[in-house]
Amino acid sequence: MSQEFSDPEIFTDFIIEAKEHLETIEPNLLLLEKQPRDIGLLDAIFRPMHSLKGASGFLGLPQINDLAHKAENILDELRKGKLLVNPDIMDIILATTDALRTMIDNLETTGLEGSLNTQSIKDRINEVMDGGSPSPAAVQIPSTPQEPKAPVVSTPPPAPSDSDQYALNAVSAEHLADFLEEAHEIVANLNGSLLELERSPDGKDELINDIFRYMHNLKGNSGLLGFTELNALAHEAESLLGMVRKGEMSLERDLIDLLLTATDQVDSLVARVDDQTMTVSRMDVQPMIARLRQVRLGEAAANQDQPETTAPASDTAMSGNPVQPEPRVPDPTPQCEVMENLDGIDSEDLEIFTSTARQQVDNMRLALSMLAKDSTQRDTIDGLYRSLLTLQNSSNYMGFDELHVYAERTAKLVDQARNTDMGFDMFLDLLNQEQEIIADMVEAVLRRNACSLPEPEREPATADSTPVIPQKSAQLEATQNISPAPDGPSMAEVPQEPLAPASPAGQPGSDPGPPAASAGTEASSGPPDTSSSQPAAAAKTKTSTTIRVDHERLDHLMNLIGELIINRNRFSMLSKSLEENPDQVEQVAQQLTESTYAMARISDDLQDTIMQVRMVAVSAVFSRFPRLVRDLSRKSGKDVELITEGEETELDKSIVEVIGDPLVHLIRNSMDHGLEGREERLAAEKPPTGRVWLRAYHKGNSVAIEVEDDGRGIDPAKMRKVAVKKGLMSEEEAARLDDREAVELIFAPGFSSAEQITDISGRGVGMDVVRTNIKNLKGTVNVTSELGKGSKMTLVLPLTLAIIDALMVTVAGAIYAIPLDAVSETTKIDTSMLTDVSGRKAITLRDEVLGIVELTDLLGLPKNNNHREILPVVVITDNDRRLGLVVDRLLERQEVVIKPLGTYLGDIDGISGATIMGDGSVVLILDPHEIYAMATSRQGRVSGS
Repeated sequence: MSQEFSDPEIFTDFIIEAKEHLETIEPNLLLLEKQPRDIGLLDAIFRPMHSLKGASGFLGLPQINDLAHKAENILDELRKGKLLVNPDIMDIILATTDALRTMIDNLETTGLEGSLNTQSIKDRINEVMDGGSPSPAAVQIPSTPQEPKAPVVSTPPPAPSDSDQYALNAVSAEHLADFLEEAHEIVANLNGSLLELERSPDGKDELINDIFRYMHNLKGNSGLLGFTELNALAHEAESLLGMVRKGEMSLERDLIDLLLTATDQVDSLVARVDDQTMTVSRMDVQPMIARLRQVRLGEAAANQDQPETTAPASDTAMSGNPVQPEPRVPDPTPQCEVMENLDGIDSEDLEIFTSTARQQVDNMRLALSMLAKDSTQRDTIDGLYRSLLTLQNSSNYMGFDELHVYAERTAKLVDQARNTDMGFDMFLDLLNQEQEIIADMVEAVLRRNACSLPEPEREPATADSTPVIPQKSAQLEATQNISPAPDGPSMAEVPQEPLAPASPAGQPGSDPGPPAASAGTEASSGPPDTSSSQPAAAAKTKTSTTIRVDHERLDHLMNLIGELIINRNRFSMLSKSLEENPDQVEQVAQQLTESTYAMARISDDLQDTIMQVRMVAVSAVFSRFPRLVRDLSRKSGKDVELITEGEETELDKSIVEVIGDPLVHLIRNSMDHGLEGREERLAAEKPPTGRVWLRAYHKGNSVAIEVEDDGRGIDPAKMRKVAVKKGLMSEEEAARLDDREAVELIFAPGFSSAEQITDISGRGVGMDVVRTNIKNLKGTVNVTSELGKGSKMTLVLPLTLAIIDALMVTVAGAIYAIPLDAVSETTKIDTSMLTDVSGRKAITLRDEVLGIVELTDLLGLPKNNNHREILPVVVITDNDRRLGLVVDRLLERQEVVIKPLGTYLGDIDGISGATIMGDGSVVLILDPHEIYAMATSRQGRVSGS
């Protein structure tokens, strides 16, 4: 037999993809023997076998197509629970993969499938499908070089590492990074959209469609990577959202709780990806999938799900009945989800349509994968168009109007794309999305009309096979078994999985108890499993290593680089001119000055553009807080509204990535300590719903972020009492504190005014960490409060951590830099105007008493012994408080690059970093906040002699 292929590239791509499919199937088969009830593994095996069948049929490879089709049939029976995974069946499937590999190797080397005899394997598959019991001897592959490799073992050798982690099918590290970034965006969008839907569920069809598309994209992306758990979870959530989108299920609050919890588990799954090794840690998602399916299919499906979550032995003991022969969760396909079109559809027509539609979907998928590699293949484009026409016509014949309209629209899009002057590759992303949606629509149509198909003869009719129509009561019952976010710890607090399976010793239908207690029990006494054995991996904070840049900024950068090269060449010409004409020094000097000005302009523009490239909107951080406020609100029983402002304000990416945790602490404190309960607010004549504002805005060369609430405010008298009670200071010291200083005691380590500890706050940790973290970002924290009106926390952060404007001053013969953001003004004062106020030097400047301190005293430098009548003073501000620093000399303003002091020097009081000057000298940069704290904690001295 001679097999010729019109396009060698298509043939080569098929060989590569076929080998990849087999490499995906075989390790999953070995895992399936150890985990026979893992639906995710079965799906991960079925999909590549299905794709292999479709691709071989598309290329006209009958032997490979026939054998893959047989293997697909037996895998489908396993997925539906009609067959049990056992060693004999596993031997048959493994032998099938060996035979497929042999034929693909033959195809690669000779261009022919070869004369491999696979009839014995197909006979044994037919025997199993007919209800027989296969004999191990029948699954051997006769007369093949790979005969010794045919596995006939029932238990593979133990491989613990394989059960904990597995490799993802990422093409490169960049591919995986793109997936992770998009997954994080999808999770954020899902949280935001679901919360908006919860606030106003009416008239939100477009929002429901958006949520569906988010989950649809997540399913597709995870499938490409071979991320089996995420793919299975997203697929089930997508199916549930599909019913909501079509109006087949009402969107209740409990259902939103379920979807939010599923989103949390998606986030946990993404966090388990190790981008360094391109592997992922396993996680049990079957409880969540079962509950999603339970809500989707109704109460009858919940009863069928029960054997999957409990051991067979316990099933027998608890029910008093023998274990059913199909302990797996049946696939929803044979059940009628919606009773429609049953009278007008012939079962034989539906069988033909099922085969045709799935084949055309496979053909479309294969054609698009080929076009992704070479979009100029006219034959493949025409084949894609024909597949859509076939699907359009067949769905029209069957009366599936929605599918017919969608296929017709997509076919017109392909026809327009192939007849336009634009490249077909511009349409591939859109067509891939359309193909995925069509594939889902085909499966949805088949599920809805599955009852028109003939029932298998070997299955007796039982009560469980009655078609199920989802009812609202079933949804509520299913979601009541889920630990919703308000009743248990949120994902941000507890690293445990949100839906842990019941303990093997527990009753299947028993109440699991309070979720918080349950979580603690499982964490402490539960048996070790994959998820709990790797808490570090799950809890590790992952930050994005990529950034999206507007192409216009990149174009501007290229223009600047061009100008820079031109200016560099001009310097070279000036150097050469000076060498050849040394008598023209003045002329060259003038040109050199002009070139220097041009270089300064270019470098400034380059710096500004690079800083803009690094800037990202704070919305990337703000988007996580509506979910946090919602969960804490329901947990505490307080009605809270979060109002965000200035989300478009931009900050350096390195700052945005680390301000999330400090803001979490501030919002928690506002909700737990600041806002009152409903009754207390009504008694104080306040609205019953408390409000928390989260706003960002520019403040000079910095960005201010405020967390404000309209709660009870901070009582300075109470703060003084708590400080004395906790031993932080004596009563005399507390009495000397003004109200502002008393309020700022909340930043003291170990300080907490909470009367009782809750799982939200009150342990005395958090606020001091906030100040420390913000200090590390070269920022400041300020608190203002009005008793009975509310409190406001203000974070002031630099736009970037790399470059700042600074005022250069001379102190004790050395140069120091003071950040210009903290400089209110510079002045010169007469020593005769200084007065003593409480043992400190001060001066009245513009009707304001200003404290004055020698910078040499604060830094421990040699004192200036020169007699000075006029003192140069730099007035700095720290949270609206002012202080005058006496220096020896005021220099110029400069832009400086901040460098850390390093571990050798460590932290030095009053110093935040260093910079390198143009002459190579090192200049220390002062920390205005610490300078102010040092000045107010010691006796300042100023001498005029």
